[in-house]
Amino acid sequence: MGLIDKRDVTIALKKIKKMDHTLILKIFLIIALSLTAVYTATAHRTLSFFKKEIIWTGLGVFVYFVVSFIDYRKYAKYYKFIYAVNILMLAAVYIFGDEAKGAKRWIDLGIISVQPSEFAKLFLVLSFAEILIIDYGKNFRGLKDMFLSGLHILPIFLLVLNQPDLGTSLVLIFIYLVMIFIHGIDWKTIFQVGILGAASIPLAYFFLLKDYQRTRIQTFLNPEADLMNSGWNVVQSKIAIGSGGMFGKGFLQGTQSKLRFLPESHTDFIGSVFLEERGFAGGVLLLVLYLALIMNIIKIGDSSEDRYGKLICYGIASIFFFHVVINVGMIMGVMPVTGLPLLFMSYGGSSFVFGFLMLGIVHSVKIHKF
Repeated sequence: MGLIDKRDVTIALKKIKKMDHTLILKIFLIIALSLTAVYTATAHRTLSFFKKEIIWTGLGVFVYFVVSFIDYRKYAKYYKFIYAVNILMLAAVYIFGDEAKGAKRWIDLGIISVQPSEFAKLFLVLSFAEILIIDYGKNFRGLKDMFLSGLHILPIFLLVLNQPDLGTSLVLIFIYLVMIFIHGIDWKTIFQVGILGAASIPLAYFFLLKDYQRTRIQTFLNPEADLMNSGWNVVQSKIAIGSGGMFGKGFLQGTQSKLRFLPESHTDFIGSVFLEERGFAGGVLLLVLYLALIMNIIKIGDSSEDRYGKLICYGIASIFFFHVVINVGMIMGVMPVTGLPLLFMSYGGSSFVFGFLMLGIVHSVKIHKF
């Protein structure tokens, strides 16, 4: 027997053949657009952001393929451990985290900084999917199950909300709602929860949100009221998008980010930079790619005969969907500014690796399905 077992090579080749090459293509098309947008948003100042994004992409691709070959069903086996790590990871932010702009979200590891709340979303999906299967059979019944299942996400939700990170907190709620809907819930309970949710909005606004979060909502309702302060980002974003017209100003021809009218142009408002240079046509192309990616994830989940695999695929699809809808709505001024990145477009190491990690797990469902 040689150093490499032929049987292992054969198994690896079979797994490679099972990979969804259209999913990989969609990922790299979005990243190609991201690289051009980050370059044009930052090259006039420094090339370090562009170079770092290439490094993050390389690391993300490595994570993606490694995770793809790990049988996703192992996560179900260790769901309690994953849940505990999630809690400890978020709690560590309060002890070791660096504070910036009034929030503690990052842990500096020297070479890199990590945002644990990014990974908390995925860890919640992996643990909550197994909780649903073990504790709630095939479907939900009544508000009692809603309350008891909600206790699973409550510690994670509160730890993230108190950082404070409203955007990620909302993602966690959306993940929870999507997963219990896919798991199975009666319409009477959905109606009751809808009424309770609507009734709790005023309470959440006055007692849960921080002052700056309430200011963001007020700015969303009337950005021109504080044009030179809280409304500046949204107004400049709308100017950038509108100036792009149908086909955009062209690569490296955008002015809003180059002249520094648009803050956070390479992160939260990367979509504004892209739309200024690529126009409405480029925006439609980008949204079609995201929609195709999300539908691809759902298709892989539906094709799995394993309930755990289906639930985690829908949970991951919900994360991508929420990020796209909120970020695009934010830059257009039809959603409050929450700081959620546009996954695979916005610059950021944690969000890039996080995105690749999620899709690696989705690909594992495709490769290891029954």
